[in-house]
Amino acid sequence: MGTVDIGVTWRLQFYSERRGALTRYEVQAPTAAAAHALGRKAVRAAHPFAAAGRREGLFERARRSGGEDDDGWVLYRIERLPDAVNPTSK
Repeated sequence: MGTVDIGVTWRLQFYSERRGALTRYEVQAPTAAAAHALGRKAVRAAHPFAAAGRREGLFERARRSGGEDDDGWVLYRIERLPDAVNPTSK
């Protein structure tokens, strides 16, 4: 039976123009897309957003299709971190 690979470590930065804030997270995921999903979940947990009770307009939908969610946070940068050195592997 093989070992389970939890993935690589990714560093993600999210930016919110509304809040004027940049936040950084490190997650472990097999792909960049999976890391993005985990990072966005972390942003939402740390910075909750109370959506307005109105229907979304055409401009808001177009903005979201460009990568920005209702909460205003966008993925600013993602990078794959080098694998950790295992001291027992020498």
